[in-house]
Amino acid sequence: MFPVFIQRLPRELFLSFLYEITQLMPSLQRRMIMLGILWHESGLTKPALQARVEAQLGSGCFGIQPTLALARDIRIIRQVLQGAGYRLKYSRKPGSAGYQITDRPGLEPILEKKLLSAVAEVSPEQAEIFALLTPAERVWQGATLSDQLLAQAVRRLRQEQPEMKEAEAQREVLRRMYQVDGAR
Repeated sequence: MFPVFIQRLPRELFLSFLYEITQLMPSLQRRMIMLGILWHESGLTKPALQARVEAQLGSGCFGIQPTLALARDIRIIRQVLQGAGYRLKYSRKPGSAGYQITDRPGLEPILEKKLLSAVAEVSPEQAEIFALLTPAERVWQGATLSDQLLAQAVRRLRQEQPEMKEAEAQREVLRRMYQVDGAR
């Protein structure tokens, strides 16, 4: 664990420092991204995990021996998780194949309640119609919804701060949504 004086640093300062370090050490950056993906998504197989990391960092981010690099990264991530009281397991069982972090905290009760109420609002007819859509149509529908929500949030922010330019408002909304310092 970090010494107390490091633990007391402002979160923004610590994250900024961590960002700078990851820029200097590509393997650390790759492992941090991989840890974040594994924490938020269960059931990713090795190729799927590798593809998700490459989508973030670009093709070739695992170097000239990607299988070996992935194995090293997983070994280090396992150690990190173990140090924090978690375990990374890999299952080959059909239907539940892939990586899973055991003992990960569940959803906060308020978020779980909101999700359950949102699911309750979906009618069986809506579910049947959605099931008829092709994967491409589902992706298009999700992307369209995401774009509309972003545009709405940008409009609201510009109403609150009329001097803000469109691009500036969009960056700020994306920063707030994804809790990052810069939006691509």
